[in-house]
Amino acid sequence: MCEWLGGPPRFCDPRRSSAARSRASPVFGGKDEGEDARNRQKELQELIVSAESVESILATVRELEGAIVISTALHRLGKVPVTAEVFRDPRFLLLLERFRSRLPFFGSRQIANSLHGLGVVCYRGGGAWVEMVSVQTQRRIHEFEPQHVSNTLWACARMQLQEPLMLRALTSRAIEDIQRFCPLDISICTWAFATMKRREPEWLRAVVRARCEFGDFSPQNMSNFVWGLSTLGFRNDNMVLAVGREASKKIQDFIPQELSNFSWALATMDLCDNLMLRAIAEEVDRRGPEVNSWDPQSLSNMMWAYATLALKDDPLFRRLLDASIERIQDHDTQNLANSSWAAAMVGFRCSRWLTAASAAAVRKIRDCQTLHLAQLAFAFARFVFPGEAQGFLQALLEETLRRVEEFPPQSLFDVHDALRFFQVLPKATSIERRLTCCYEETLRRLESFARLAANGRPSAEQVSTYQRSVEQSDIVTLGEYWTIQFLKHFGLLCPSSDPFIPEGRQRILDFREEEAQKDPVSRSIFHRAQCAWQLGLSEAENAEKDTLADGLFESGEPVAGAPAGHGLYVCRLRHTREGDAEVQALCAALDTSVLRSGRVPKGLTLNLHLSDVPCVSCLGCTLQFQFRFPGVLRVSFDRGRVLRKDSVPIPRPPPPPSRKGNPIPYAPMPDAPRSDGVDRSMIRKELSDRSADTTSFYLNPLLASRRPNGASKGGEEAVPHKMVQSRNGSQQTYYFSSAPAFFDTDDYESY
Repeated sequence: MCEWLGGPPRFCDPRRSSAARSRASPVFGGKDEGEDARNRQKELQELIVSAESVESILATVRELEGAIVISTALHRLGKVPVTAEVFRDPRFLLLLERFRSRLPFFGSRQIANSLHGLGVVCYRGGGAWVEMVSVQTQRRIHEFEPQHVSNTLWACARMQLQEPLMLRALTSRAIEDIQRFCPLDISICTWAFATMKRREPEWLRAVVRARCEFGDFSPQNMSNFVWGLSTLGFRNDNMVLAVGREASKKIQDFIPQELSNFSWALATMDLCDNLMLRAIAEEVDRRGPEVNSWDPQSLSNMMWAYATLALKDDPLFRRLLDASIERIQDHDTQNLANSSWAAAMVGFRCSRWLTAASAAAVRKIRDCQTLHLAQLAFAFARFVFPGEAQGFLQALLEETLRRVEEFPPQSLFDVHDALRFFQVLPKATSIERRLTCCYEETLRRLESFARLAANGRPSAEQVSTYQRSVEQSDIVTLGEYWTIQFLKHFGLLCPSSDPFIPEGRQRILDFREEEAQKDPVSRSIFHRAQCAWQLGLSEAENAEKDTLADGLFESGEPVAGAPAGHGLYVCRLRHTREGDAEVQALCAALDTSVLRSGRVPKGLTLNLHLSDVPCVSCLGCTLQFQFRFPGVLRVSFDRGRVLRKDSVPIPRPPPPPSRKGNPIPYAPMPDAPRSDGVDRSMIRKELSDRSADTTSFYLNPLLASRRPNGASKGGEEAVPHKMVQSRNGSQQTYYFSSAPAFFDTDDYESY
């Protein structure tokens, strides 16, 4: 007998042999009553299998005795309509009790089928059977076939059965037997772990090592698989890009929810799979009017994903917003907020959507979470759309005042910023009183560290404490009003009469125009912030300034060196801030000889003009600079992108041509339909040949598991594999690497 984890099971009467049962069964009139009972159980089995209603199943409960017929009854519940009232039916509770009492005689198939049925009806009432099924699963775990494992995990996720020992046994069995898993099994298990919030590193490693044939995955398998990976916070670029490569070939078979979930997963992982994302956008175009029937969550999630990845695709947003207007009555507040925020982030203004969204938001204002109110406020301020006819701003103000204590600080700053921008915020409200406390606390935190850093390089522990305190406050930006107050307080605000402000603003506009000529959907136009800077020296206060150094930076990879090397310490707010434009400008100024010398000449000024409101981390850096070089720095900024007119959609630029004639560069031609009609996502594999040549996927050859070598086969287009460096030289990874951008022909020229 297999060993089990935890305490021993509570057994029912021991199973007896058929001969013993025959001897113990009395016989009357030559008729075997035991045989009659078995025949009756067979009749009940047939009745249950053919049942079309829950009443037909529950009518048999009092006669059910054997493990097979009980498991059949539970499994059949998942095949017929079931309402919540059934869970209170005494016959259903009796069925669960019989399930518990007979569990010691259940095999792996009966366990999996029973739980699958309960999972389909989403029964979460618990009961004494839960502990028993956990014990019996552990006892029988080595009998579990791949389908039993995946079905049981799926049911546990549906019912939220969090039995640690049972889940550990199932996970171990899944890892042990993964080579026999079909794509459906792998997809279900990953989805189940994600739904239960169980991050199982060994399972994820096993999936990577298994060399999955993603071409055999169905669209639903692919969507659920990448959704599970993203929900678990597991990012393996090569593997996910391999899924996307195969998904792009089957894109026409994806249903709306699968397209939406796939794009949502990529955004959550911050992985810009250009091939798959372009395929999704073109598929939305191909489906035309059908998109108007899509559910609001699929529409809003897809827009949110593209905005989060900073992909500007105006034709896509045009179609999705038009469809959202058609389904506006079905939008909940999260859909309204996500869609509006996404359109604002990519700079696509549509008055028809704003009108419809503002009216719907006013109707459902009491249902809005505070985050939704902040997203709507941000979007409407960026589009300069007050929604006066719909009464949006008044409803926003009243709801914020009613729930001011519920708001996280960042959401309240966002709403306050919009209300001040539209000039509808009364004086001395509870909003400003609460934000004053948040502002003063942030100011003290930044000031104390800036003073510390000015007296010498702080220790690693001091830097870590500072960064942790700023990051845990979860305030990314103070908004326009409070940022101006901050800069005024420390004498950093540049006078509005300074001639550098219009000069710096024009340099930023010229830079964006140049980038637009290269790429009309460049992130420099709608997403990245820019900073124009100038280091100058003037002998008198109003004398003309001699420029010592100047330039322009935009947010991205730091090109002026790491800020810590220049004595500036940034924080991670939503993302790393080493490459923020103003931080790079400060680093460039610190690299000049006049500031490296440490002796600041009289009349030296450093002007920064920012295209957007600086974040809290960057305010901290400006303050650190100010305390090291008092009176030198002057900062000015604009609100960011403000769109007053509706957008004219920019056509999607065509991809560069493929040298092999494929419709999409880098992607192979879609596979021809197989003539056998077999769903390969359901085919389970035989155990692989252990004698195959192997290479290591992981970089440490001493600790790495080994996997069969498939790297040399390449793809249909012979896409080069990604090379990684190890201490034993370079080696190839198995999965395909990605082309880094849609439209740069240099990245595709070999294809």
